[in-house]
Amino acid sequence: MRLATFVAQGTERFGIVVTHPATGEVWIFDPEQVQERLQAYASLATSPYKVSLPRFLAERPWPRELADFLSLGDKGMSAARHLRDFLLRFLEQADQALLAGAGYPLRQVRLRAPIPRPRLYFGLVKNAPALVRNDPSRLILNLYPQGHQRPQGTVASPGEPVLISPEIQGLVWNPELGVIIGRGGQDIDVKHAMEHVAGYTVVLDMTHGSYYPSGMSWRDTFTDWFARATSSWLGKKSDLMCPMGPFLTTPDEVGNPYDLLVYARQSGWLRDRAHTGAMIIGIERTISWLSSFITLYPGDVIHMATMGVDGLEISDDMSFGPDDYVEGEIERVGALRVPLVILARGDWRPADDPGRRVHPVPAVRDLIESKADSIAKLEEWTPHDARHFWIVFENYRDMAGGKGLGIGLPPRVLNCPARALAASGMAIHIPRRARTLSLGVELGFVIRQLAHRISEEDAGDYVLGYVAMAVVHDSSFAERVRLPATPQELNLPTIYARWPDGFNVVSPSVIRLEPAAVRGRAMHLSLDGVGEVQGNTDEYVLLAPKVLAFLTRHITLFPGDVVTLGRARNLLAIPVEERLPEGTALHASIEGIGELQSLLEDGRRLPGEP
Repeated sequence: MRLATFVAQGTERFGIVVTHPATGEVWIFDPEQVQERLQAYASLATSPYKVSLPRFLAERPWPRELADFLSLGDKGMSAARHLRDFLLRFLEQADQALLAGAGYPLRQVRLRAPIPRPRLYFGLVKNAPALVRNDPSRLILNLYPQGHQRPQGTVASPGEPVLISPEIQGLVWNPELGVIIGRGGQDIDVKHAMEHVAGYTVVLDMTHGSYYPSGMSWRDTFTDWFARATSSWLGKKSDLMCPMGPFLTTPDEVGNPYDLLVYARQSGWLRDRAHTGAMIIGIERTISWLSSFITLYPGDVIHMATMGVDGLEISDDMSFGPDDYVEGEIERVGALRVPLVILARGDWRPADDPGRRVHPVPAVRDLIESKADSIAKLEEWTPHDARHFWIVFENYRDMAGGKGLGIGLPPRVLNCPARALAASGMAIHIPRRARTLSLGVELGFVIRQLAHRISEEDAGDYVLGYVAMAVVHDSSFAERVRLPATPQELNLPTIYARWPDGFNVVSPSVIRLEPAAVRGRAMHLSLDGVGEVQGNTDEYVLLAPKVLAFLTRHITLFPGDVVTLGRARNLLAIPVEERLPEGTALHASIEGIGELQSLLEDGRRLPGEP
C-alpha cells in the first residue's frame, strides 16, 4: 500500500494511492471523503450495499494528517487496506462518478512530502563501506549511528523546485532510503524495531559548502571539529535541502529493505547506482539506539545515508531549466524527482508559483497562510511550541577547544530534536543508558517571527525574549567510543549528550531585553544534596545578533524556536556511582531573566547491573 500527503482544492490531506482499474492512471483518494460517499450510496433504496456496506474505520472522521493516521497503529493500517481493496473493486463494477471529489488523478493535485513537517528528521552519515574500504589508516570503526537532525524547512515537496540562491556554492546530492516510524516508543529492542516501521520513502540528501569561511572548502583540514561540523552540516540544514517522497510505501510492498537498488539520475542521465545492502548500521540498530534516549513518535523520519557516491556534484556548467531535474529511485519504494532553480542563471518559475510568490519552503508557507508566522505576546509561548532547538557550542571565553578558526569564528551551532526541551516544573527522566551526568545553566532566546537573511542590526526585532535554561549532559555516548577514533567519532557524542527527552529545562517566563543587556548577569545552578555551580553571562563570546545573522544565511528559523548560547564554563558532575534519591530537586537562575526548577528521576543503570 502507498500513502501520500497532497493538496487539492486548497486543502492538505492524506490519501490512499491506487492505480485506477479503468484507466491505469494513478489516483489519490481521501479516505474520509470516500467513506462518506459510500455511506450516502448505501442509503439508497436500490443500493447493493444498503445492508452490507463493509465497515472501515470506526473512529470518524479519518485524520487529515498522515502522522496522525499513523498514530492509529495497526487498526488504522488495517482499515486503510480494507478500504483500498474495496475501492478497487468498486471502481471496476460500480458508478465511478459516485466518488467524484473523493479522489483525484495524481496529475491534478500538488503532492507534499508524505510527512511534510517531521518533528524528528534524523539523517545518518558515513554509513557505507565505500567511505572506509580504501583507507588503510582506518583500524577500527565506532559502530554507533553518526548523524544530525534536520529542521522542517529542509523538506521540499515532490516535483516542486528546489531554490538555489546565487550565494550557494558546492551543491551536491544523494538519494537515500527514508524510514517512517509508525509505532512510537522508548527503549525499543532490536528484535522488535521493524514492528515500529510504518513504511519507506525516498529522500534526496542535498547540501552545499556556503557556510564554510571564505577561502575554505570541505576538503581543507583543521582541528576544530565543531567548526567543521557546523560549516558542513548547516548546508544540509538549509532550506529545501532534503526533499522527501513521493509516497509512504508500506513494508509489505517493499520486502527486504536491504536488497534494493538505488538509482541517482539527472535529466535522464544515470549518475550513480547503489544498493541498500551496503548499510553498515541498519534500520533496526538505528531505531533501537535512538529510542534509548529519545521517545520516537509516529511520523518521525530517519534517512539511512548514501549507499553509493558521497556527493554527486552540480557543477557550474550544468544548466537547469523547467525540463531538467535530479531524481532518486529506490526499487519497490518509489522515485522522487525535483527540478532545481539556480537563481544565478535565471528563475523560470511562473509568476504565480507559490514558492516564488510567498516563500520557497512549503512548511513556511503553511505558517504564513495560517497566520502563525509570528508570536505577538511573550506569554503566548511555551517550550512545547518550539519546532526546532539550536545550540551554540564552545562559545565561552576560556574553552579548552577552539583551535583552528579562533574563538567564536564562525559560530559553532547545530540543532537537536525539540523534544529535548522541557518546561520548568517538569521532571527530567534520566535514561537507563546514561552514565556520568554534567549539569549546567545557560542563556537561551526564543525566535519571535520567521527569520531569514537577517542582519546583526535587525536581529533584536526577531528575538521574542530571553530565558534561563538548566541543561543535562550524558557521558554515555563518549564513554562507548573506542580508540583510535576519527574526530567526528570523538566529538559527536558531545552533540548527542544534549538530545535526551527533557534534558534542557526552560524558565517559565520569556524576558524582553536588548541584546547587549544580557551581559554581566549572574548564573546559578544547584542540585539539592549534591552541590552548586556559578557563572556569568560575560563568559559568552557571541550573542544573539551574530548567531542569528550567521545561521539565517540559508536557514529559515520558525517562530517559537529556541537557541541557546551554549554551556558556561562550570558544570556540576554526578558520576553514575552517585545514584540520586528519587525526586532530587534542581534549581537554576540567571539574574533578571528567570528562575526554574525541576526534579531528577534517576533511571541510570548502576555499574555491574545487567
